[in-house]
Amino acid sequence: MVFIFHFFTGLLFCWSHGKRVVCKSEYWLTDEALSTYLQSAGLFGLEQHSPIMCIGNGIPALLGRFSEQTTKGFMWKDIGLSDWYFDSDSKFDMDRLTAAVLELANEPQECIERAKKAQDYVNSLNQKCIGKLEEIFN
Repeated sequence: MVFIFHFFTGLLFCWSHGKRVVCKSEYWLTDEALSTYLQSAGLFGLEQHSPIMCIGNGIPALLGRFSEQTTKGFMWKDIGLSDWYFDSDSKFDMDRLTAAVLELANEPQECIERAKKAQDYVNSLNQKCIGKLEEIFN
């Protein structure tokens, strides 16, 4: 079981049952990132793209944000993942982070089901949008 911690673009740590930590310091392309995420138990990221790619593929993702990111990350609340959203400027949220990571480790199937539920919700919203566009342009 591999956990991914993606802090900033180009800085990635993979942890596998405490055996070793891998730091990837050079930039990587989307396909390489996603192929790694697909093999993981989940991700914690402070950048928005990686958690979005994970949820879009049914992989559990904990999303952190900080005040300089303004409203980025609020979408996690909109798609039913508010307890997987962490404001790094909030002591309350940071105190919840360890328990959330342990949940990914100890309840992987439940977390995958939850990620897929969020994925399904986003897909349903996309279908509604496409339906409206078809109404307008047909």
